[in-house]
Amino acid sequence: MASLLALAALAILLPGLGRPKAMFFDEGYFVPEARALLQGVPNPEPHAPPLAKPPLGKLILAIGMKAAGDNSFGWRIAGGICGALTVSAVYLWALLLLQDTSLAFLAAGLALFNNFLFVMSRIATVDVFLMFFLMWSLVAFTAALVLEVGPNTRRFFMCLAGVLVGLGGACKWNAIDTLSVYLLLTSALLLVSRSRRLSTLPSLLNSSSSVAQVGIPFLVLALIVAPVAAYSLVFWPLCRLMHIPFSLHELAAINIFMWHFNRTTVTNPFLISKWYTWPLNLNPQRSLSYLVGNPFVAWTGLLALALCLRRFWKSISLPEAMVLLLFAANFLQWAVTPQSGLYYYYYYPSVMILGVTIAVALRSLPPRVLGMRISLLLLMASAVFFVRCYPQMAHLGPPWDCLFGCWP
Repeated sequence: MASLLALAALAILLPGLGRPKAMFFDEGYFVPEARALLQGVPNPEPHAPPLAKPPLGKLILAIGMKAAGDNSFGWRIAGGICGALTVSAVYLWALLLLQDTSLAFLAAGLALFNNFLFVMSRIATVDVFLMFFLMWSLVAFTAALVLEVGPNTRRFFMCLAGVLVGLGGACKWNAIDTLSVYLLLTSALLLVSRSRRLSTLPSLLNSSSSVAQVGIPFLVLALIVAPVAAYSLVFWPLCRLMHIPFSLHELAAINIFMWHFNRTTVTNPFLISKWYTWPLNLNPQRSLSYLVGNPFVAWTGLLALALCLRRFWKSISLPEAMVLLLFAANFLQWAVTPQSGLYYYYYYPSVMILGVTIAVALRSLPPRVLGMRISLLLLMASAVFFVRCYPQMAHLGPPWDCLFGCWP
């Protein structure tokens, strides 16, 4: 099923991937950097220094350009493939959390139709790669907690989760939010496994035993050493390109530069918005393929969060804990992140979590209302709004761009 979902997502994401032919939005920053990597020279663009962002996303863009050509399709093909694979990762993660194929299918469908995944998978920037690595990291992390496997296999999954989240951070620093959730969850589950009073929680018995089986040394290796090592090693090809030694001193200097650059860079005042306005936003970002969150996912997801919080308050369980912590970490971080400007598309990871939250909330609700499955109704409603937005998001030309009406 995961493979079929990836193929279905590709069938939706790839048609018209080369539109528009020219670079738009932040492609003017990232495509020249990827092109410079292919040519083996420093980035010639003065407005986008090669150390402005971690390098892995640009390396993946360069691989796509090498395979498909230095053109609008080649710039975006890597993002399209990673977006499709993200959908299959959502399915597997929800399946591991809920042990229910229909709810896992719903979570994957809501991920595909939330508008964010479609838009961010069809633009040559790094956010799609961040989400790709984070979702597959969540698959590995959850597998380590819930699968009936031996200690060594469990440790492998935990280390794989750490490597993948480190690679996510090598695309964009926001991966630290998910890593923080891993550290918090494993610490809490270790406490449960060692406390006689807390060990009476049946919903956490298996996952706490799994964490105890991994052991503290391997947890340190998996969730501290592995992410740092994976993140750091990605800088090796960049150091070779710039003819500087790959050392701890140079790595520290590079990251200090990136931190300063991102705190002081000039932002477009017409595009930035307050982080707390994102969940209820209905105004499309016209410069970014008319990006606007699908309200059937975004708003139903907020209601699902409230239901999960109520359920978690009554009886602590792993699925509710994970979606609540992941959404809070990925959304509330923007209240404290020291950045010169915040953009609506930063909400992308949070929206992806909301789709899974809906599936988690439905697991204890009646499956049908008026004889129809609630999950099917939600999926159909989200698909209708996705289709409504499709002409603008896909950059269709007249008269197809306003086939279902134009935005005012």
